[in-house]
Amino acid sequence: MLRSIEANIISAITFKHPILDIGIGDGGISRFLFSKKLRIDVGIDIDEQGLQKARETRIYKKVLQADAQKMPFKDACFNTVVSNSTFEHIEDDLKAVREVSRVLRKNGLFFMTVPNPFLEKTVLSIEGNSKKAKLALNKFNTRLQHFHYRSLMEWEKIFKKKNMRVIYYKYYYPEEITKVWYGLMKFSIRKIRNREVWSYIAHSKFNRIIPKQLVVNVLKNMILKKPYFLGLPPKADKGSMLFLIAQKSA
Repeated sequence: MLRSIEANIISAITFKHPILDIGIGDGGISRFLFSKKLRIDVGIDIDEQGLQKARETRIYKKVLQADAQKMPFKDACFNTVVSNSTFEHIEDDLKAVREVSRVLRKNGLFFMTVPNPFLEKTVLSIEGNSKKAKLALNKFNTRLQHFHYRSLMEWEKIFKKKNMRVIYYKYYYPEEITKVWYGLMKFSIRKIRNREVWSYIAHSKFNRIIPKQLVVNVLKNMILKKPYFLGLPPKADKGSMLFLIAQKSA
């Protein structure tokens, strides 16, 4: 559901080469998000495990194992940097922002999606705003490896210090959708015989019978037919996810 919404946001964007994609994993999400016609110049991830699969997607001209907090690139070598739901997983995200600014050319653009504090508030409200709710939130953040939930204002200040400015933002994933997503997430990470539910589903015979691309196409079409899912008005301040475009100063 979340990736379907992001795919429809990102598919409307024209990216200027050379392009760097931070946090690509095994490339599966990238294949879902980006147009088939788009070939990204470089994709990086700190975890080597999934990178061979990322290479096989043929989305990327080059795939590297690299840390976003210390990237192996010269200054000002990219016109575009993309990061989808990655910076919340980076412990020192401020270092990573500094690196993005360093590798971007003047007037270059950084496209980023991240969760924001509204996600935490929604989770707490679902769990009942009690001590148990805080424990549930901590468990959720630990499982998803979420280190940060920064507000738009925080991001604006952070980018300003790194010679960048936010030129566009959009909230998406309103409260009603977040509640559904959180419920599904809780169910999927429950353990049965020391194995999470999602793992059983992912490796089931049913999953082999139904082509993955068919599921992707159905989800995309469902989202496109329901504009409500695409997000919220640009100036709305309540949405669990935030899409930002920051530009490096000339």
